[in-house]
Amino acid sequence: MSMLAALILMQVVAPLPASPHAATTPSEQALYADCVRAANEGVPGAIDAATQWKNGTGGVPARHCLGLAYMGANRPADAARAFEDAARVAEAQGNPAAAELYGQAGNALLLAEEYARAEVVLSNALVLAARQGGKAKGELLIDRARAREAQGNSTGARTDLEEAVTLAPDDAAGWLLLGVLARREERLEAARPALANALRLAPGDPDVQLEAGNMAAMDGDYAKARALWNAAVRAGRDTPTGKAADAALLRNPE
Repeated sequence: MSMLAALILMQVVAPLPASPHAATTPSEQALYADCVRAANEGVPGAIDAATQWKNGTGGVPARHCLGLAYMGANRPADAARAFEDAARVAEAQGNPAAAELYGQAGNALLLAEEYARAEVVLSNALVLAARQGGKAKGELLIDRARAREAQGNSTGARTDLEEAVTLAPDDAAGWLLLGVLARREERLEAARPALANALRLAPGDPDVQLEAGNMAAMDGDYAKARALWNAAVRAGRDTPTGKAADAALLRNPE
């Protein structure tokens, strides 16, 4: 896997949140709240309880909660199947949660390293989200870019990211990934503003600090680069990002 693909997967956020649209009736909402709480707290038997609810009266909320329980148990492939099952049911019902649920399935598939399937599922989410536009569609495009880059499709990833930052200009992840891709492809005139935007939006994020430092070093500003790498080490100590920043400092002493 390329360094960019590894960075892309670091940006995937888990566990996934509860869906505000998954439950529709008051009784479903109460059951859903209890189920999600058990899933998020890692209560023993949460998977079994969600499965029993799904096999009984549960529809979309039970399936979504089952996915959350699997995520809590570090079983992203199983979680993806549950989220996708929930999305299909929601789509058939005309439930507006369908796009979000497909998106969560795609994120779980990224965590499971099932990149081709993640791209398909995220494309389904984008079809449903086409009418929403704005941030929701932008975030899905960022996720699909992750799936595409992980499969070596840099052109497709770049296309998604360029559209994503126009739809969700306040999402630092989109700018970060776009900038890293441009820097790797030696398109430095595109990389500089993208990474500058990422740093402006998320100045304390160690991934952003690392990559902005790398860009500064390429431009010959080693004082700025070292300052950013030191910040990344402090913010991400004992993480892959922090270790990469520490290695950069060792390669570029004062």
